[in-house]
Amino acid sequence: MTKNLKIPLTEPASAGRRVPRGAFTLIELLVVIAIIALLAALLLPVLASAKAESLKTKCASGLRQLGLGITLFADDNNQTFPPAGLQDDADNYQETWDCWINRYIGGQNPLADLDGGAIDVETTPKILRCPADTGPDSGWVANYPNIFGRRSYAMNAVGPDWGTDWQVPCWPTYILPKVKDGVGVYWEGGPVPDWNAPGYPTKVILDASGTILLAEDCCGNNVAGNIWPCICIGPTNTSGTTGMGELYQLDAGDPDNEGMLVYKSHGMKFNYLFHDNHVQLLSIQQTIGSGTLAEPKGMWTIKPGD
Repeated sequence: MTKNLKIPLTEPASAGRRVPRGAFTLIELLVVIAIIALLAALLLPVLASAKAESLKTKCASGLRQLGLGITLFADDNNQTFPPAGLQDDADNYQETWDCWINRYIGGQNPLADLDGGAIDVETTPKILRCPADTGPDSGWVANYPNIFGRRSYAMNAVGPDWGTDWQVPCWPTYILPKVKDGVGVYWEGGPVPDWNAPGYPTKVILDASGTILLAEDCCGNNVAGNIWPCICIGPTNTSGTTGMGELYQLDAGDPDNEGMLVYKSHGMKFNYLFHDNHVQLLSIQQTIGSGTLAEPKGMWTIKPGD
């Protein structure tokens, strides 16, 4: 007669089965954390660089679309560029280059919404703002945060002189000033709204691939449909004149000028749209030819080889 054998439900530890290890030791955990931190330190600059490249590419793409809009406008208007801007003396009405090309760049705003000096953010064509232009609303715009659509670009001005090149009196007769630099004419005192205000004929451009049409001009008060700043005079304001900084790409003395934020994001360069609709990423020094940063020539003028 055999005895009943009791079979153990679990194998005793003495049977040779390996016991699972416990948790990581402190040293092992610190090593893992150090490796992760090192990998993150290596990857973050790469990711930041990739993001910056993406923003530059999107900015350039938007500029080309704006250039196409200006070209289509010119084709429909006897080969004439839109003015940079038009305002009456009391600033009751304003029209700007982006208003004239609104329907060519995906906008569906009625004309009655385009002459008030600001366009709602919901209806502003997105390509009017460079994705690297992330500065806050400032100046008068800060009183209406996130209400109006921002604009990052301005037309190359006719010239640098107030009253004769920009804010040119246009009543009772429009008389186009002689072009010194670009085709961005800024009319003052007209019977606005006047959607027939004249711009320059396209034939004034002698070097389409070497003349700037739109420049990045990033300001906290650069609003879609607003007269200021619808034009850009050049790269930097070194005159010390207050209230002028938004007419330049960079002005460290103007709190509304946010150009350096974008300039750094683009690798110390700006995107520029030329009259043949190509976009170049250039340092400001590369654009001025024989001129200076405050009084540029080169790509800022219609004269080849200036």
